[in-house]
Amino acid sequence: MSSINLTHHFLIAMPNMADPYFSRTLTYICEHNDQGALGLVVNRPIDMTLQALFERLSLNLKNNTFADLPIYFGGPVQTDRGFVLHLPAGEWQSRWRMPTRPAKK
Repeated sequence: MSSINLTHHFLIAMPNMADPYFSRTLTYICEHNDQGALGLVVNRPIDMTLQALFERLSLNLKNNTFADLPIYFGGPVQTDRGFVLHLPAGEWQSRWRMPTRPAKK
């Protein structure tokens, strides 16, 4: 029997799911293998803007165009970490990049 790999798939919570962390969520699975899984909840905004987050981290937001963008709750595991979803531009110290898919013929 082959195992299912859910990398690059979305998980949609069933309507009757009672778990408070995942109830009514859409979760993008970034990585799924025999070591475990990494997923991000993508539809649960919190009461914070990008500007407020930068201020909390003592960082300067250079482009105020993004100041009012909402911050999303990514999930209940490792809440001391954050992920930034961005275009694949620039070099970052630590990142995970979604691979590009070949064009359909």
